[in-house]
Amino acid sequence: MISELRRSAQLVGLSLPLLASCGCRAPSGGATPQECAAVSTELPPSSSARDLAGEYHLKLVATAGVKKGSTADGPLKLQRQGEGLMYRVRPGGTIDSAVVHPLYGATEVDLSAVDAVRVGSTTSEDPMEPGVLVIERHARQGQPPTSEIVLRLGSDANRRDRQRVDGGYTALRVRQVSPDGFAGTWGSGITGEQSAGFFCAVRKNEKDSKTGY
Repeated sequence: MISELRRSAQLVGLSLPLLASCGCRAPSGGATPQECAAVSTELPPSSSARDLAGEYHLKLVATAGVKKGSTADGPLKLQRQGEGLMYRVRPGGTIDSAVVHPLYGATEVDLSAVDAVRVGSTTSEDPMEPGVLVIERHARQGQPPTSEIVLRLGSDANRRDRQRVDGGYTALRVRQVSPDGFAGTWGSGITGEQSAGFFCAVRKNEKDSKTGY
């Protein structure tokens, strides 16, 4: 488990403490973020974020930090990434095909409510510096199959004109995907992890999209 969580920290470009090891579940049949609960499942190796585009109601629950027990929720929108921004470019100009940025978007969740770090705007829908960037990582050739999906929050953290290797972060690690949405754990900090917890993102239906939350 420790090595797996360390890979997630590396995925979001950080040399910081590991994300929390709890999760959450968005049950089927009219689930709402108020029903969000911790789970311990792991993503199957074949999991992909490509079908997660859409509008959601996102809820963060803090289980660690000075605001332990607090929650924050709001809309989350994810859309498909343009072909030219799908892959990470290594130093030297080569494409890293094991890391994909299939989606980007924005959220209006108040991170301060759960003492999470705000690394730039979370509401930016500019694909060059989005408020939310979905990062999908798969095993390289010759390695055992694996799949990791992380949502990195903050336009400064997601700028495409520079490569961040350290600094503040707020990242959501997906541990479960269903037709109703997705769920997992989150962690946030600057020089070390200062807050963490679990989250649920419940997909909005057509009625919700027309009437709001």
